[in-house]
Amino acid sequence: MKILTLNIIIANELKNMIEQEHLKEGDKLPSERELCEKLNVQRLTLRSGLRILLQEGIIVSKQRSGYFVNKPRIEKSVFRFESTSEAIIGQGLKMEVRTLHVGKKEIDKRLSSKLKLPLGTEIYFLQRLRLVENEPVSLDTDYIPAIYVPNLEQHDTDHHPLYEIMATNYGIQVDHGEQEILVCEADDFTAEVLKVEPGTRMVYQQGLTYDINDRLIEYSEIIMKMDRFVYVN
Repeated sequence: MKILTLNIIIANELKNMIEQEHLKEGDKLPSERELCEKLNVQRLTLRSGLRILLQEGIIVSKQRSGYFVNKPRIEKSVFRFESTSEAIIGQGLKMEVRTLHVGKKEIDKRLSSKLKLPLGTEIYFLQRLRLVENEPVSLDTDYIPAIYVPNLEQHDTDHHPLYEIMATNYGIQVDHGEQEILVCEADDFTAEVLKVEPGTRMVYQQGLTYDINDRLIEYSEIIMKMDRFVYVN
């Protein structure tokens, strides 16, 4: 039997209130005094429930203004293999992709260890910015052995997902992958393109992608806004 603590119960009641009252992004929650009366709890208990919603990104707090409903967060699976595009589109959100760079380079020591290829091997370096509802939310960088995707730069990576291009033009069927989820701080370039302050804490996902023949075809690094993504089971 699962036992719920009081702060979780209050958090669930707050979530129900937001849903039942059809509060949407940017709407303000009632004041703490009103919420205490509505839920029949003390302020300290209420704040413990509000803290959970803040941590989950459901609401945001604005100094001297109160609590507001946050933008919906994009759910990414911890265990199921799916691309960022699939996660975003699967939730009915409008996505735009802007290719910042695509070209060849020789693999360096760091990438050699990731892709398990000899130093000097030619790889493609593909960097794209993803926007959701016109807001930049992630910076995706992919490294792919050039032998698998010759002339990749000739394809439209703004309007066609990478895995679709691989399947349609190169006969590569993506099958499974591995991922590691970390936290990083935005450097100057990342901060500029994602429109955050340098040093902002970001979600950092590293991934290895394999095809149906178990060939390692891609190493990826994705930097995501922490308030726009959440990982779920």
